[in-house]
Amino acid sequence: MSLLRDIKDNCLDMPFDRACLIASGVHSDKKIQAYQKKIDLLISRITKETDVNNIDNPIEKAKIIFAWLKEYACEGIYRDCYDFKDTLNIKVGNCLSYAIRFTILCRHFDIDVKNIFVPGHIYNMVSDNTHEYLFEHTHSDGIVKKKDRYHPKKKIMKDIGLVGEIFLYNARNHNINGDFDASIRFCEQAMMCIPDDNRPMILLIDNYVAKKEYELAFLHLDKYLEQYPAERKFFNKTHLLLKSLCDKKNTQQTVY
Repeated sequence: MSLLRDIKDNCLDMPFDRACLIASGVHSDKKIQAYQKKIDLLISRITKETDVNNIDNPIEKAKIIFAWLKEYACEGIYRDCYDFKDTLNIKVGNCLSYAIRFTILCRHFDIDVKNIFVPGHIYNMVSDNTHEYLFEHTHSDGIVKKKDRYHPKKKIMKDIGLVGEIFLYNARNHNINGDFDASIRFCEQAMMCIPDDNRPMILLIDNYVAKKEYELAFLHLDKYLEQYPAERKFFNKTHLLLKSLCDKKNTQQTVY
């Protein structure tokens, strides 16, 4: 609840690592402190086992952290493990959980790191006074693919957006498992973090349709389109179909 109250204004005020842990399902202070000790241990080891504190250039510092993580804190370069807590536990993850871990560690060493979002993927960027360097966590060569580097929808994602991505992954997994009510809750939480992103709304509609609650699907979409009229073209066919299903259901009830 503390996280939900925090993001209600579409702004994240609590520490980023704490927010990511809560979104990943860590819901007690005792457990949060235990995971923060895992983060502190990573910081301690990087400090002792590298010369990161003797380097001034932010890109070179980030390269040291990236290389250390790849060597000592990754059991394989990719696994569909999106929860930040799981990456801390078992040293595996996907682009999201790896990017979150890298961001937290870089910031501790005073590196201004950015999270770059493209549809379906996230990677990191660090810049100095002359150029930018990209960090790819889920490809063995560590190089960002050309299609992601120059993607037309590429954008810098805010911290609250990364928290929203954790909620959205949770929503997808519950939807796949047929737990539509839980998926709906996570969709709503994701929309609080990334309200101008239509992916949570698409999944929300899918959940309500799976439950045959067409009226609720229509009402949520109608309200969304009032707030974001630019999305009307994208959702036009879905909007018409849901309205038709609602009208048909109401007609059947009236006849009955």
